[in-house]
Amino acid sequence: MKKNILTLLIVLISTCSFAQKIKIDKGEIKLDEKTIGYIEGKKPLFKISNLDKSYSVTAELKKVADPAAIPWIELRNETTGKFNEIAFTTGKFNPFNNEKSVVNTLAEHNYLNIDGLNKETVENFINGEPTGVSQKLLGIKDDGDKMNNLIDSYQLAIDDTGVIYSIKAQNQDPNDKKIGYIKMTSPSTNGELKYEVTDLDGYLIATWFAKAGMVSGYDKFLNQELITFDKKVLKATFDNRGNPIGYKMSKDITAMNIARVLVGNGYTLGSKK
Repeated sequence: MKKNILTLLIVLISTCSFAQKIKIDKGEIKLDEKTIGYIEGKKPLFKISNLDKSYSVTAELKKVADPAAIPWIELRNETTGKFNEIAFTTGKFNPFNNEKSVVNTLAEHNYLNIDGLNKETVENFINGEPTGVSQKLLGIKDDGDKMNNLIDSYQLAIDDTGVIYSIKAQNQDPNDKKIGYIKMTSPSTNGELKYEVTDLDGYLIATWFAKAGMVSGYDKFLNQELITFDKKVLKATFDNRGNPIGYKMSKDITAMNIARVLVGNGYTLGSKK
């Protein structure tokens, strides 16, 4: 067991030091000034070859529509057309040096080492079980889009008295678009910012805490989170950019974030009568 742990540590240390020493000079991948392979092409598509160019693969950067999203690598054997996907380790993608990011990631997974491309390891990966990186990322994005579209369909608005409005309000008066109320307490009993959301009947639906909030029946601190009447805890981000001068509830981005999170999670407020 100790021997296995020691071996793993050596591999990890070797991989880390290897990644740190890599540099790319005019298409040559170098380790300690020794050329170990070549990279050519421009983002998003790169071709990586062994030193004798007897073996090569393509590495294409793929990403979701969001321009701020981190891409992933589609590693492909051009001859067979088969490919598999690699996710960048957190913090390891440099948007200003895509070549280096790709090469470092290949090295991190031992697809590239001091002898160049590790053909056996690369081919086992490409022909192995799909990692499903794109499905996970695109799925998360699709779910996020669906929720945002749902929330946007309510056309939420909050006035300066804390009344929450929506075009989907189901009130007796068709011109009455109120669905609930939100109020702010600053500071609350623990000295931090707090919001409370009630429905049209005055029942408390959720309480949001900026920091170190505590409620009976929940044994953790609530930080930029709201807890609903049925004990669900949901994240809602604090944002004070809406009121650079003075304060108006209608400009309070935090209040709107809270209302949007509630609606997106099925709390449509209104009246139960």
